[in-house]
Amino acid sequence: MTQPHRHAVSRTVTDVLLWLLATDVAAAHQPHPEQPDRCANLRCTGQPYPCPPARDAHRACQAANRPRLLAHGRARVTAPAAGGAAARFAGWFRPTRPVTPSPLSMPYPRAA
Repeated sequence: MTQPHRHAVSRTVTDVLLWLLATDVAAAHQPHPEQPDRCANLRCTGQPYPCPPARDAHRACQAANRPRLLAHGRARVTAPAAGGAAARFAGWFRPTRPVTPSPLSMPYPRAA
């Protein structure tokens, strides 16, 4: 028997196992049809809806999805001012003495 929610894994899901577990728990902890403010699951008898497992499943579902990007478009980068920080740090990472190529490491002879 397959559950219908198991076929609807979206492309934004990054942790499929966590998402499947969260959807299974959320499907099991639905509001009671006659008392919508109570959980219908027998393990949560008398608890208000959303019960702790339903809240945890909702948080796990959010954690299993890729975070949404809030910014759209491209960032604007301004050119550094002449004589600014770039001029102060120019040449800091140049070698102070000439770099000599390191001799290639020769393998040690193996003992017979």
